[in-house]
Amino acid sequence: MIKIDKDKLGLQDYFYIGYLYLIILGLVSDAIFYGVFGVTYLNYTTILDALISPVSLLANNWLMALILAVLFALMYMYFSNWMFKVYAYLREKKWYQKIYDIEKGDKKYERLRSKKNPVLGLMFMFFMLFVSMRLGMALGIRSKVSEKEIIPNYTLVFKDNSKLNVKKVGQNSAYFFYFVPGEKTISATPIADNLKQIKRFKKIDE
Repeated sequence: MIKIDKDKLGLQDYFYIGYLYLIILGLVSDAIFYGVFGVTYLNYTTILDALISPVSLLANNWLMALILAVLFALMYMYFSNWMFKVYAYLREKKWYQKIYDIEKGDKKYERLRSKKNPVLGLMFMFFMLFVSMRLGMALGIRSKVSEKEIIPNYTLVFKDNSKLNVKKVGQNSAYFFYFVPGEKTISATPIADNLKQIKRFKKIDE
């Protein structure tokens, strides 16, 4: 495994790594999300869309952001010295020594400490969590669409002033993705070329 030497990385290096990480995270998570609906998302996106996609999603979905924040905090405690400090405290307790083999525990935690790479571990775990949640969101939407009638939550006003009530699935800088009531396939409309206005319903019945 490639190790990242934090002492040799400068601010520009962290910025570059974070930039690439967000792009890959955005591309993979969005490709999986829209792939559930049979859409080849890479044909509809740009590097900028991929870069801001994770940040935009978390900013507009407080529940997902909260869950990921809690899980990230737990992962940080696992990959940091916090885990070893807890073990060091417990190993001195007589009741803990009775239920746990301290000699084996010392060898195990020393081995884990020598192999730990917090940066790569946290990045990988957050990547997997984020992608998994995006997949779960897509499967949830697909299940609702297949089991019951689509309930619109947006009105699209086209440049010829025609209107269409739709169920929004997602949006990037160039395209608006949605379901039309009565249809089971997803549609993608170019925003700049076709749409005059995108209006959200005041009351949304999910």
